[in-house]
Amino acid sequence: MENRRSFLKKCVTACAVMSVPGCVTDPVTPQSFVLKSRHPKTALVFWYSQTGHTERYGQVIARALEESGLAVISGDVRQLKALSMADFDLVVAGSPVHYYDAPDFLKSWVAGIDRIDGAGVAAYSSFGGPGNNQYNTACTLLQGLAAKGGVPVGIRSFGNMSTFAPTWSMGNEARILKYRHLPNQETYQRVARFAADVLEGIKTSQFIEPDRKFGLDEIMRSFPMVSGTKLMVGTHTIDSKRCVQCGICVDKCPVGAVNPAMAVVNTDDCIVCMGCVNNCPEGAVTMTFMDKKVIGFFAFLEHQGIEIETPEL
Repeated sequence: MENRRSFLKKCVTACAVMSVPGCVTDPVTPQSFVLKSRHPKTALVFWYSQTGHTERYGQVIARALEESGLAVISGDVRQLKALSMADFDLVVAGSPVHYYDAPDFLKSWVAGIDRIDGAGVAAYSSFGGPGNNQYNTACTLLQGLAAKGGVPVGIRSFGNMSTFAPTWSMGNEARILKYRHLPNQETYQRVARFAADVLEGIKTSQFIEPDRKFGLDEIMRSFPMVSGTKLMVGTHTIDSKRCVQCGICVDKCPVGAVNPAMAVVNTDDCIVCMGCVNNCPEGAVTMTFMDKKVIGFFAFLEHQGIEIETPEL
């Protein structure tokens, strides 16, 4: 059976050319970038992570900045409390590729932060397998931070195993297992180098224009990807007999669509991120995709005997 990306691309490729006028990327307004400090003292590193890849990269960045002498606050956007953004000399944002872009809720979170005029800003994305629109996903975050007055000094993407559970659940394990060795220590070294490059960019005033790259993947993000994927989802609920009320699914759902107490998932609000399915330790979150039962990421790892390599912090 075809994988999800191939299936969706074939469905829309025929109309992609006709849709180009509606796929104009977000404009970048020319501006004179002025850093408030070429020797940053404080940094915020935040991310959105569902199965841990993006979080591990963020932790490596935070550690590298700390080792360079900065006072760093880091964490998932869902756990970060109210912060005075003006207090930071450097802000770094991270996200996985979510249907060819950063998720809408994360874009809204960035749009709602305080002004960070003069702060250096950088962004990274994590992507599964060969990747789809990973540069532009990071660019989305960088553009959002720049719109708040940040000075763009870095952008990077890091690859890992895909965590889109329907892929292996439909029998396409080979596509996932091809990248079972990622992330590895070489990946984490590149992440640490990214942090060093960001600091060098600030020191030497090497600014970048966060301009998106045009291509088929960029066109794809203009289509209703989430609602299109939902058409292939059948059952999506909670098995109350298996649920132990641990609350992990609630913590992982970025839009508050999961209610284990009522054993329901609000499928209208759901953004099909697979966070609840991938992370439930009891397999209590049930989902079918194109009539196939979906197996969560960590259950898949256990079945395949795979242990994700962690950074040597």
